[in-house]
Amino acid sequence: MMDLKILDFIRQNHLLSLSTIDDDGVYVANCYYAFDTENLTFLIKSDKTSKHIQLAQKSPKIGITIAKDHQNLSLLKGLQIKALFKDASLMQKEIYYSHFPYAKLIKGDIFALEIQWAKYTDNKLLLNQKLFYQKISPS
Repeated sequence: MMDLKILDFIRQNHLLSLSTIDDDGVYVANCYYAFDTENLTFLIKSDKTSKHIQLAQKSPKIGITIAKDHQNLSLLKGLQIKALFKDASLMQKEIYYSHFPYAKLIKGDIFALEIQWAKYTDNKLLLNQKLFYQKISPS
């Protein structure tokens, strides 16, 4: 089960950085997201022809970061994530459009980024304390 502090941080933010890889190295894109809490999955909308989507389809193991920057080091928060890129289900598309109804007017498809592992840093907790999440594989 994912710690509520991590879930709260995800709910308080709306923009993630998605990292994929190609022959030249790492490629990064910023995406607005909705979150499927039941499946611990980020939902993004993007054009199938965009570079980050094409790379994620080719190599579906992706990296994600969400960061809250602050000049005061003790207020820094962030999440590092390993996720699996997938096509979104019909239910997930409904979740996305309930958060961003205007996005129906924009070209693109909804994709799912299913969290496999996460590390949460909140310097208010303690400077060296991290919270982790690891998806349990079905037996």
